[in-house]
Amino acid sequence: MKKKILAMVLCSAMLAAMTAGCTPESSSSGNDDAAASEEGSGKVFMTVSNQQNEFMVGMGESFLEIGEAAGYDVQLMDADLDATQQVSQIETAISEGAEAILIEPCSVDGLTSGLQAAHDAGIPIFVIHNNVSATDLITSLIHVDVQQGGELKMERVMEDIGGKGNIAIMTGTLGQDTTNQICSGYDKVLAEYPDVEVVFEGAGNWGATDAAPLAENWLASGKEIDAIVCNNDGMALGVIPVLESAGKTGEILVYGLDATSEGLKAVKEGTMAATIYVDAHAEIEKAFEMLEAVKAGEEVEAEYVVPAVLVTQENVDEYLE
Repeated sequence: MKKKILAMVLCSAMLAAMTAGCTPESSSSGNDDAAASEEGSGKVFMTVSNQQNEFMVGMGESFLEIGEAAGYDVQLMDADLDATQQVSQIETAISEGAEAILIEPCSVDGLTSGLQAAHDAGIPIFVIHNNVSATDLITSLIHVDVQQGGELKMERVMEDIGGKGNIAIMTGTLGQDTTNQICSGYDKVLAEYPDVEVVFEGAGNWGATDAAPLAENWLASGKEIDAIVCNNDGMALGVIPVLESAGKTGEILVYGLDATSEGLKAVKEGTMAATIYVDAHAEIEKAFEMLEAVKAGEEVEAEYVVPAVLVTQENVDEYLE
């Protein structure tokens, strides 16, 4: 009896093995397709406008960290402030079967052809931090309210200089949405202070490399400047050593935006008067959260806004690691 049972078990095992060996490839493909639709599967690409300052490097690191933790094959691309290159990177993501594309755009109007191609391919597009004009082609805009940040910062400038005097404004790359939004916040506040004159305004292009010589030119003019208000910390950190060399530290106040680790240290030390906390990590987290919602067939917000926070010596310890 035991031999009969053993023979039956062996036959069953052999039959199972034969059946497994004859499974059609289409069944395996079906399983792969099902797996591809699960959470944390597939390729996700991100193209950023640049990697020229600490904030942008940090944004890229957040993308890689959050995406990998979610189980995705993540690939980061740097457009080097070139809209044509960024469109090409979007096309590369499409050709490689992207599950989704995150874009921190270097141009408001210059990416439309790439956005259209991704939209036509049915790929979710999450625009991060900067906006684009072709909002009908994207899944969602996820950004910090940098216009609010510009207002908060300029209000602090007005408080610090007593609502009168001369200021210089150092902008990011001209034509970029973030530049426009921050400066719009400045303008809203400055409209209420007729005794404040903007004696200089120029583009520092988000980094110390362009910011330092621009600040040197302003100081060489001999015009009185009470404050230099920069669109980000990267430029402000380029201005600080110029002021130190000229013996103007503390005499000319410097303001940044992004609350990078180096920017926060400068605020703590008093070489930067204030910055604005911009939570790029939260922007990226929200993009991956929305991606899972889209894959589940759910609707997501067309726009998601992360609030900006003013950081001064009074509260800088809350943001220092």
